[in-house]
Amino acid sequence: MLSNMLGNKNMQNHEVREIGVIAPRIDALTKVTGAENFAADLYPEGFLWVGVKRSDFPHANILAIDGLAASKLTGVTAVLTHRDIKGSNRLGIFEKDQPILADKTVRHYGDAVALVVAESKAALTEALAAIRVEYEPLPPVFDPEAALETGAPILHPTRPAGNVLIKSEIVCGNGAANLEKCAFQATVKIRTGWQEHAFLETQTGVAWMEEDETLSMTVSTQTPFRDRLELAEALGISPAKIHVVAPCLGGGFGGKDGVTVQGFLALAAMHSGGRPVKIYYSREESILAGTKRHPLRAEYTVGCDQDGVLQTLSCRLLFDTGAYASLGSEVFALAMEHAGGPYRIPNVSILGSAVYTNNPVSSAFRGFGVPQA
Repeated sequence: MLSNMLGNKNMQNHEVREIGVIAPRIDALTKVTGAENFAADLYPEGFLWVGVKRSDFPHANILAIDGLAASKLTGVTAVLTHRDIKGSNRLGIFEKDQPILADKTVRHYGDAVALVVAESKAALTEALAAIRVEYEPLPPVFDPEAALETGAPILHPTRPAGNVLIKSEIVCGNGAANLEKCAFQATVKIRTGWQEHAFLETQTGVAWMEEDETLSMTVSTQTPFRDRLELAEALGISPAKIHVVAPCLGGGFGGKDGVTVQGFLALAAMHSGGRPVKIYYSREESILAGTKRHPLRAEYTVGCDQDGVLQTLSCRLLFDTGAYASLGSEVFALAMEHAGGPYRIPNVSILGSAVYTNNPVSSAFRGFGVPQA
């Protein structure tokens, strides 16, 4: 194959440097010796701890948040809510539907309601327990099929499509109508569940305000440049005044493709009196608040001719994107595209939807929707 490439007149001037040459890894030595600094390794001098008060309900209206008692505890420097956010308070790569701190409604267990900034982990834990939140519980919906039914609880009432994040159809040839002409048919129903990324380094980072009022942070992220744009809009800051550094990553796999702790770090740094701040999820909090692989419910019917050659595919896909969109639309699109696998099938009908539920947020995960389909 290589000789054919080099014989091509368009490739004759191409210098092949990738084959037969040892390329030493420039990061190998620092990693094997333990000298490399990950975000989890950073403990700036004089830093403050940041912690998150999370929802006790999967779906509820917030009637009141009382952080007064927490703010008076020894070692607590700030208790913050959505009222302290000057921007849109909305995150989302394509759909801006997820608040940094919930303002009116919580939509899943673990939704962030308030922040505490404190001198120690002990003070942080005590203050988080002292925050009082008054809720009006709302009916939750956990089943994606139930989320599509008339009268189902609507997670985002301003969306004209109700609980449907995205819906699409792909039709080629005669579609499902060609099944009647097939010599053989087979139907299978498939269900997949959530999957946890379980990266060794949980969501973590540090942040601080520079003397020129630039917000700087070093955070475990896959997307530092996109993070800047998301934070700028959500917090009401110019992107030019935000500096995000992504060090070596202790695992991501899609679970750090987008804002995780960055909004909390930024808000805390803006109210820390000039001191650096740090957040570091426990494993329990990482599982509670982190994004997952999308669960799928699917039904496939395939038809072939007498020789076993595939002629028709009829497929229905239903993805559970959880409480917020995140990258649900994009994961869904890749699944739709790959539902037919690597096969050449002349007649195809694929109908799919991704819907909101009060389940954990689903987003990018190794394979990006293709393994489920």
